[in-house]
Amino acid sequence: MIVGLVLGCGIGTGIVLTTWGIFPPRQPLKTRLKALHHTNDAANNPKTPLDQLGQTTAQMLARLGLSQNKLDCDLQITRTNLQQLALAKLAGLVIGAGLPMTFWFIGVLVQIWISPIFVAISTILLGGLLFLLPDLLLHQKANQQRQDLRHQISVFLDLVGLHLASGAGIEKALVDSSTQSTAWGFVEIHRNLQQAQLANKPLWSALEKLSDDLRSPELSEIAAWLRLADSSGSRVRSSLHVKARGLRERALYESEAQAQIATERMSLPVVLLFAGFLGLIGYPALAAIVGS
Repeated sequence: MIVGLVLGCGIGTGIVLTTWGIFPPRQPLKTRLKALHHTNDAANNPKTPLDQLGQTTAQMLARLGLSQNKLDCDLQITRTNLQQLALAKLAGLVIGAGLPMTFWFIGVLVQIWISPIFVAISTILLGGLLFLLPDLLLHQKANQQRQDLRHQISVFLDLVGLHLASGAGIEKALVDSSTQSTAWGFVEIHRNLQQAQLANKPLWSALEKLSDDLRSPELSEIAAWLRLADSSGSRVRSSLHVKARGLRERALYESEAQAQIATERMSLPVVLLFAGFLGLIGYPALAAIVGS
């Protein structure tokens, strides 16, 4: 039965891989166009076997539809490339699928019978869970980075308002404010503003592009205000201060909510410790009653 199960898994995997190789899924046009604008600087550099494995795995997962818009945003905001994520997913799949087989092999050596069906189900479930675990960790890290970005945007808006109050123009206020910090949010804003200046494009278009790349609605609102100021000459200094104050209040509420969640999580260990203490002091009396 074990030989038949192994042969069946191997034949099924071979059929799936053969079908995927003959009829690979088509990549979206946006992904293909985006790849044309990225220069491959490391093409001539020697690569380690681990890098080559990561690149090959990333290409396979990209063909399967892994590289999507939401995932690309998470990768960009966390400064993680697709090769690193692909290696983590491959390692999780190998570890998750290998652990049940290892325990089954040890059981065979010590003559402990383990159901092959249970081993197969455990292999699929544990391999799938560890395969998806890097995505969950990446999404959690990206959400934390977006929260930090909101804090940095609130400071950036205050700086822009101060520059506008001193008599500077909108373009100079944006560029000068983006150079006042070395935080990654300021660096990204400054880089996109510089690219817009070199391309002779309005600065609000650079902020719109950055908001689409990072999925930041705050940057999208700032770009909309700047577009309104550019087209109709409306004053945005007071609106920028109001937006900065709103971002700070939102950050305060989020911090309070996280502290409340942490407090609720700590109540569970306390309850378990109390239950264990009651069981410890009550076990002798219960044992004496049962023994009598």
